[in-house]
Amino acid sequence: MALSRTTKLTYGLGQIAETTKSTGFNIFLFFFFTQVLGLSGTLAGLAVMIALVFDAVTDPLAGYLSDRSRSRFGRRHPFMLAAALPLALTWYLLFTPPAGLDQTGLFFWLTGFAVLVRGAITLYYVPYLGLGAELTTDYHERTSVAAWRGFCGVCGAAMVVLLGVPLFFPETAAFENGLLNPAGYPLVAISGAVLMAISIVISVWGTRANARMTVKPRHQAALGILKNLRQIWGNSSFRALFLGTLLVSVSIGITQTLNMHLNVYFWGLTSNNIALLGAGVLLGWPAGILLARPLHRRFDKKPSIVGAALVAALASNIAVVLELLGLFPPAQSALFVPSILLLLFIGGAASGLAMISGASMMADVAQQHADASGQQQEGFFFSAISFTGKMAAAAGYLVAGVGLDLIGFPAQASPSSVASEQINHLALLSLSAGLFAFASAGTYSRYQLRQPNSPALAL
Repeated sequence: MALSRTTKLTYGLGQIAETTKSTGFNIFLFFFFTQVLGLSGTLAGLAVMIALVFDAVTDPLAGYLSDRSRSRFGRRHPFMLAAALPLALTWYLLFTPPAGLDQTGLFFWLTGFAVLVRGAITLYYVPYLGLGAELTTDYHERTSVAAWRGFCGVCGAAMVVLLGVPLFFPETAAFENGLLNPAGYPLVAISGAVLMAISIVISVWGTRANARMTVKPRHQAALGILKNLRQIWGNSSFRALFLGTLLVSVSIGITQTLNMHLNVYFWGLTSNNIALLGAGVLLGWPAGILLARPLHRRFDKKPSIVGAALVAALASNIAVVLELLGLFPPAQSALFVPSILLLLFIGGAASGLAMISGASMMADVAQQHADASGQQQEGFFFSAISFTGKMAAAAGYLVAGVGLDLIGFPAQASPSSVASEQINHLALLSLSAGLFAFASAGTYSRYQLRQPNSPALAL
């Protein structure tokens, strides 16, 4: 039976909490602690890595516990709701460290509250993903559920980037770039905390009628975590998603760590321009999400995610390569902004398609496992794939953070004061992410499941 749009919308709105956290981490957190507060890149990368490792280790536990939870409110909803207040509080404190902290103090503040934020989001997001996989058993309806979640996530990212960056970090005479102004970060803290808490409550309330619809106690054998891992590792399609996610996540960790540095120092963008160009990605994501269902029907899911991985890797690196070679339109050219917008749009569309494809494919793998074993373990499947993603992203953050120190990139520096040689080294460091992204396409190609009653599709 098809789900109502209201159910899909309210479920999807819950994605705003995770997207707000992820976007805030990606564009604000590392830049804030290194370039605004002066924490070394190595210590900042190590702190984020520790938080991600903690997050990764707790993911399977959260999935395992929510899979086996029993209450009159269902097995997912109590965990989701319980996370709202701790997430909001720890997010606020993360971006408001006391004044005067030295390197050690900043490191422990970043590490401690990054761990707590990620622990709170795990308590919410792993059960949330499990709930999404349980809402329907239809092969194509799963893509629709993932698409609604993706659209809402784009809206959350848009609020952070298109509104937050120019609103909280306006250009002033005191700062060469508004993102270097420390006064904007407490506003990031309070607005993000409120937005995440509200989205969680709306999602829990809006899907309350679905809380118990798929709980089947007879299917829930008491397997240990290690036995669960051994069992699902035997699934070749799961392994393809697992290893593909690992490679993509290393790439994402490097890219996210260095993205704001590239925008400010390599491209020389103002905060207003960063927000404007962010629209390219945010417009691309919905395009990729809209393409997912027709592409899945026409080509199936595996070719879709392989193609998306290749296009995303190419689009995210070609501009930097061309600029280093002196072939990209100069900043003063009328083609500069449209060229970057186009590449960001293409990369965003490919990323949106890849995200929807991967989520839909994982739901299919979980269903295949349930049919074969009688074990409904949607939460555990999603947490296991999240585990490898976060462990790999942690490595990416550390590589990028150490890399900044190795190239001697200065902290708390205005863009005009950084030597061109250091800026070029920053660009080369960022290109290392592309190698992992391209490699993921080959790994995804080993996925085995396909559309029911369809012939095998060649890549």
